[in-house]
Amino acid sequence: MLVSLYIENFGLVDKLELDFGAGFNVLSGETGAGKTILVQALNVSLGGRCQADLIRTGRERALVQSSFDTAKNETMARKLTECGLAAGDTGEELLILTRELNRQGRNICRVNGRIVNLGVFRELAGLLVDMHGQHEQQSLLVSEKQLLLLDRYGGLELTAMVAQAGQAFRDWRAAVGKRDAINSGNRERRQRVDTLKFQIKEIDSASLVGEDETVLYEKRNRLANAEKIGQLAESVLQKIHQGQGHCPAAVDLLGEARQDLDELCNYLPKVKNCLDNLYSALCLVEDTARDIAVYRENMDIGPEELNFVQDRLALVERLKRKYADSLAGILEYRDNAAAELEELLAAETDAAGMQAQVEEKERIYHELATQTSLLREKAARQLEREIKRELQELAMMQINFTVALTCGEPSSTGSDKMQFLFSPNPGEPLRPLSRTASGGELSRVMLALRTILALADDTATLVFDEIDAGIGGRTIHTMAEKLDRLSEHRQIISITHAAIVAACATTHYLVQKSIAADRTVTSVKKLDGEARIRELNRMLGGDENSELLAGYVRKMIK
Repeated sequence: MLVSLYIENFGLVDKLELDFGAGFNVLSGETGAGKTILVQALNVSLGGRCQADLIRTGRERALVQSSFDTAKNETMARKLTECGLAAGDTGEELLILTRELNRQGRNICRVNGRIVNLGVFRELAGLLVDMHGQHEQQSLLVSEKQLLLLDRYGGLELTAMVAQAGQAFRDWRAAVGKRDAINSGNRERRQRVDTLKFQIKEIDSASLVGEDETVLYEKRNRLANAEKIGQLAESVLQKIHQGQGHCPAAVDLLGEARQDLDELCNYLPKVKNCLDNLYSALCLVEDTARDIAVYRENMDIGPEELNFVQDRLALVERLKRKYADSLAGILEYRDNAAAELEELLAAETDAAGMQAQVEEKERIYHELATQTSLLREKAARQLEREIKRELQELAMMQINFTVALTCGEPSSTGSDKMQFLFSPNPGEPLRPLSRTASGGELSRVMLALRTILALADDTATLVFDEIDAGIGGRTIHTMAEKLDRLSEHRQIISITHAAIVAACATTHYLVQKSIAADRTVTSVKKLDGEARIRELNRMLGGDENSELLAGYVRKMIK
């Protein structure tokens, strides 16, 4: 449901925020007041075509923003997930569509504040609002949309059958793909098998399981610097344990210091703790000397070990360049290659049985598609009768309307193609609705379809832009009643000049044009009580303050 529409620097609007409620919302006003601008702004906020001349004179940019409550729209939730977008964090599940226009012709589309491309923007908006004007192409004129609505109109039995046919179609095409891969790719498959076998053998022969690349690099570093390590170890041992020339070793000096300190304790008993510390230091130095000696002895290796480690690392680097950027990745690649190899080898043995499997899945699909077509035909005839009845109530007595189903190419929705065919006058041939109906006729057909399919279509908001133009008498009363009934199931937003339509509204807005600071400005205000009665008086063609009309208007108001 559309919650609000914000407009800035668009057409004759400086800044305007309009809140909509559930049910039947009506906008009225004098001709030229700016009602069309509001519809244009909403259309642009939904991804419709826009031009730089829609930006208010003297401004460089315009902004339109529409907010929707999508809490009960499961289709939207799935689509947002597919697009990597999230609903708003507002307590309610608000979806905010924002579009910014500038005079350079660029526009920025945002969904919940995140920039998206126009295609994604339009796809999301198409799930929220259906715009109905006298000369616009509506979603109900699209063959695929018509078929989807017919399926929903047909009820659970038909929708379940369509789902079964769709799954059967996918199973059939998957089997065809597998068969074609087997039959048309023998040479390529054998080449792939040979490649996979070589790769698996190459990785297995490297014996990488349990290998640690970091340990290899550390070992190579140690082996490559063995001579330097030996020299440093020898130097340390000489300084702390063996001595150098006339310079005594650290352990000797510490031993002598310990003897002197032991004698000193005879005179200064308080330095006894220093004697313990010195003894600990002497022990640590001796332990260090032993450890260094062990490290030095272990460095006594031949060049063949260094060569082995270097060759090992070279092998690892080569495999990383070919398969993955880590040892774990190489092993994962090997496992995936083994799985693919197993599948390819199995496919060779399955080739004989694949054609029979394809034929069986094709038979199942066509059987389900035939059942789907029969159910659709039944639903189409019922829908046809209901639409004709609705159109007769809208003073279209002589029309001929047909729901035409023809056989098309197999698809996930069955093998049916569908069109609404229309003839406005007796003796005229039936033609596609989108190419035959006039603006007024199209509006009434759309309203009839919407009335019947209100529960079949999940579009929550329907916008009718002056669909009552040129209609009067009993027909306008009927149209008002139908819009009123339709608003029980969907949010309706209607631009109208008909008082009887406006009187049925749950919420009534007045669009006005005024002059402020030598500039024309469009504004909107919500009407209640006497203000609404005065507007309905005006729409009836009388004096806004006419008491005679006011009494009649009060009886009209819903």
